[in-house]
Amino acid sequence: MPVATQATVKGLTFDEVRNAGAETVLSNAYHLYLRPGVDRIRDAGGLHRFMGWAGPVLTDSGGYQAFSLGALRRINDNGILFRSHIDGSEHLFTPEVAIRNQQLFGADIIMCFDQCVFSAGDRSDVRAAMDRTHRWARVCYDTHAPTAYSGVQALFGIVQGGTIPEFRDESTELVTSIPFDGYAIGGLAVGETKEEMHRITRQVCEGLPSDKPRYLMGVGSPEDLVNGVALGVDMFDCVLPTRVARNGALFTPTGRINIANRRYGDQDVPLDETCDCYACQHYSAAYLRHLFKAGEMLGPRMASVHNLRFVLRLMEQMRDAIAGGRFVEFRDRFLGAYQPTDEQSRQTQKHRWIRERGV
Repeated sequence: MPVATQATVKGLTFDEVRNAGAETVLSNAYHLYLRPGVDRIRDAGGLHRFMGWAGPVLTDSGGYQAFSLGALRRINDNGILFRSHIDGSEHLFTPEVAIRNQQLFGADIIMCFDQCVFSAGDRSDVRAAMDRTHRWARVCYDTHAPTAYSGVQALFGIVQGGTIPEFRDESTELVTSIPFDGYAIGGLAVGETKEEMHRITRQVCEGLPSDKPRYLMGVGSPEDLVNGVALGVDMFDCVLPTRVARNGALFTPTGRINIANRRYGDQDVPLDETCDCYACQHYSAAYLRHLFKAGEMLGPRMASVHNLRFVLRLMEQMRDAIAGGRFVEFRDRFLGAYQPTDEQSRQTQKHRWIRERGV
């Protein structure tokens, strides 16, 4: 799911997002609550009409901001008190408020309110956050019901527990005891190693129902998509494809490249001749490099189109491989050719910095 945090996939129209192959987008209920506001979106006819997207929308409840906003929040068993990064005003999010906001947005898939923490944090902190997530899951389930405005919405529960195996088992058992419409694996890609992420994903997936969607939150690099599907995941979201694109990092079948590098200056062929995105069908690698070097806004836009199409086509290819009984062969071939970057180590360093400074 491409991420439209503030009701937009940065720099792109929704026609471009749809043409890239997207069926569902994700928006963030916390950020939209702050700006333009729940009532404004409701009065506009709901989130779909407000942003001009005709497909399904999933909204994140705001629980991730318990992690990402650091010193701008205070947490207790009732909810999370946020201080707006826009004007400093304070806003209390409870499970009931989180569900109400998402109902008024009219999203198709809504998430339980949870507390996300640094995955390799102190055992006591992980335990406390997990216990809150469990209590809030029950409140969200009991609060959630179709309304005249929202209609029928799918509600997903979220499994937490950091990288501690017994916590993950406990959380999986408790959350799946509540008959949610789908189940998400939260609290990963927030500081742990790739090996830890894979281990926990495998462990949790083994305990999730096979007849309901499984959603790995905040994960979206090409190699993680393939490994996640291999471990049993159905759904993903991540800002990574478009965020790195805006800085000139583009996905190719052999790995991520920096289009600003000198060697692309005389390549009068598409960056990826196997890609059917608009950028690869109409422009050369040399032209894309020129756009970035010249500071032209078309460069980040076309890079975003390309990266979105790359990951969405990758998902299409995996679906076809599964249907044809060829997934293991596809996985091995893709991972054998694709060379990951050190993005995970950079993210780990970033998340440790956030945790240590409380920001």
